[in-house]
Amino acid sequence: MAANSGQWNNNTAFLLAATGSAVGLGNIWGFPYKAGENGGGLFVLLYIFFVITLGLPVFMAEVFIGKKGKSNPVSSVETLAKASNSSKSWNIIGYGGILASLIIAGYYAVIAGFVINYGFISASGVDVGAAEAIYTAEKANFWEMTMWFSIFLFGSGFVVANGIDKGIDKAMRFLLPMLFVLVFAMVGYGAIAGDFAAGLSYLFSWKADDFSAGTIQAAIGQAFFSMSIGMGTLMAFGSYMPSDQKVSRASSVVVTADTGVALLAGLAIFPLALGLGFSPNAGDTLVFVTMTEVFAQLGSIGQFVGPLFYFLLAVAAFSSMISILEPSVAFLSQKFSMTRVKATSIIMAVCFGLSLVSVAGHNVWNDVAIGALDNTFEAMKYFADDFLLLLVGTGMSIFVGWRLQGALDNDILGIENKALMNLWVFILKWVSPIFLMLIWTLGNLQILFGIRFF
Repeated sequence: MAANSGQWNNNTAFLLAATGSAVGLGNIWGFPYKAGENGGGLFVLLYIFFVITLGLPVFMAEVFIGKKGKSNPVSSVETLAKASNSSKSWNIIGYGGILASLIIAGYYAVIAGFVINYGFISASGVDVGAAEAIYTAEKANFWEMTMWFSIFLFGSGFVVANGIDKGIDKAMRFLLPMLFVLVFAMVGYGAIAGDFAAGLSYLFSWKADDFSAGTIQAAIGQAFFSMSIGMGTLMAFGSYMPSDQKVSRASSVVVTADTGVALLAGLAIFPLALGLGFSPNAGDTLVFVTMTEVFAQLGSIGQFVGPLFYFLLAVAAFSSMISILEPSVAFLSQKFSMTRVKATSIIMAVCFGLSLVSVAGHNVWNDVAIGALDNTFEAMKYFADDFLLLLVGTGMSIFVGWRLQGALDNDILGIENKALMNLWVFILKWVSPIFLMLIWTLGNLQILFGIRFF
């Protein structure tokens, strides 16, 4: 087994890093627009349900693999497979997580670059009615999009290259408190300047007409994406956990914080949008077109609130991107005895190439469909979020539930109640694999082939 590259200095470090990974654009950009697309309250209730019943158990399984294996995602799985007399081929779980994280990093950097750009755009002032034209023009500019994502990507790489203590831990101690302050500030402003009652109603009201397999897959995919499940991040961070930190308690704290921020993001965005007469059902343009128009209508106040909002998104994106890069950097540095600087440089080159493909999907390859998906950006996003994450999550659930049952350590997990331990194992062995694969199949049939069963 490759040697571990480091350890968190204390229990708080893991909580900050894992929370920073979980709380990102998936919460503040992805959650509100997916809730808008999938019926508001129905999506939210499904999301919360799946976070508790599937997300938390699989989250714990991934952290456990990392802490027990004490190495990068691939080596941790290989070590545990060997210890349980299982095939080395289970390492496909680790490789799948690393592949998912690289693809996500490729398109995530592009969205984050957009966020930084929009901070400056909103600060300069936007004329009422101009938001749609600005969005179209910005998307069409390949080189400008490349410049913005490059700034974000290499800034993230710089932190990761500096290691666990001086890089990731130090950055998270600064970013996470700032992120929570900004989220609460935006919710407070939305309550004052927007229609908070309408936003609350939209976010939590039941809209049964929008129910389908696609809605369930979107809710599960959002839960897994926002909690960083299936990306290898939790295995990597778990390997750095102090020996006295319990997986169950730490996981519960991170998952609770992640879900809370997602709900707060909805309460920051929907009251403002609905209060000024905008539909929240705007898809992935919600924060770029709808919110820019909202800030334009607020006049000079919008020139202050708008940049604050996009700064919040940028902070969330930065904290997550650092975590998304870690599994692949840890893999290269440990598996091939590279320095972190060299490993990070290689991963940066790979991510830069993937980001160029993602950018091209917005402009020069905008009309190049990939099967049923509109362009390369949508294809990357679909393949990572809706395809790989659920597969890797299912694989981890089966691996821990079926192959590692004899190696489960109550002290590491922190589950002292035998009934709770049995329930967790039961979910990993039966509930999550069967349910995840059923929804994965039905959802992909609907997305790729238009075959809808309900």
